[in-house]
Amino acid sequence: MSMTQGWLNRFKDWAPRDHSRDKPKPEDHMKDMYSVGQINSKFVYFNPVITFFSAGGVWAFVIWAMVAQDEAASQTSDAQAWVTDVWNWLYMVSQNVWIVVLLYLLFKHYNLKLGKPDDKPEFS
Repeated sequence: MSMTQGWLNRFKDWAPRDHSRDKPKPEDHMKDMYSVGQINSKFVYFNPVITFFSAGGVWAFVIWAMVAQDEAASQTSDAQAWVTDVWNWLYMVSQNVWIVVLLYLLFKHYNLKLGKPDDKPEFS
């Protein structure tokens, strides 16, 4: 069987399968993670690979912005203009969804009443 045929056989059967017995418990997954410290520690528990790569990225950006100030200012300004031009619609939609969810929660779970406490509903 060729390698291509093997890949094609994998995509022929799209039926969902029950993997519930194969899934590890979440606490077992956390024990297998590469980390420093204990899981329930209040002081130190982190993944050193992610932590150091992200800290290195932040420091690289800060050093670049300090060394090449004029270039950094123009490039970050261009990047900001691109983000606001291209992704403005996503921001607007997400804010509207957020407001609708908050209003739903207020009316549904916290009995929000618009008006004075002793006012009777005008339309009901």
